[in-house]
Amino acid sequence: MIYQKLVDLIQNNSEMLAKRFMDDLLSREETKSYKKLHEKEVYRRGYEVYSRLESWLKKNKQEDELQEHYKALGKKRCDEDIPLHEVVLALMLIKRHLWLYILETQFFNSTFEIYQALELNNHVILFFDRAIYFTTIGYEDASSSKK
Repeated sequence: MIYQKLVDLIQNNSEMLAKRFMDDLLSREETKSYKKLHEKEVYRRGYEVYSRLESWLKKNKQEDELQEHYKALGKKRCDEDIPLHEVVLALMLIKRHLWLYILETQFFNSTFEIYQALELNNHVILFFDRAIYFTTIGYEDASSSKK
C-alpha cells in the first residue's frame, strides 16, 4: 500500500533528509542556539526521527512511550540552554523537510495515492503535535526545577 511505500521512502532516505534538516537548522538565525552543538549531533537527532518514524507511527505504539521520550528530549534541550521556541521550530523543520522531499519525488500517480498519502500525513501531524507537546512539558519541567 502507498502508506508503507511512503514510510519506506522516508526511512530509505533518512540520511539525506537528516542532512537537509541539519543544513537548514544550522543556517537559520531563528535556531542559532543549535550552532553551539556539533554538526554530527544535530544530524544524528534528525536522523533518529526519520529512521524511527515507522516505529513511532505504529498504532500499537504506546503513547506513554512517546510521552516519556519527548519529555526527556525537552528536559535535555533545556539543560543545553536551547530556547523552547528553537526546539519547537526544529521539530517543525523535521516535519517540513519530510513533506518537501515527498513532494519533490513526485511520488503520486493518482488521486487515490494522494488520498492515501493524506492518511499518512494525518498520522505524521498527530505524531509531531504530540512530540512538540511532550517536549514542551519536559522543557518546562526542567526549566522550573532550575529556579
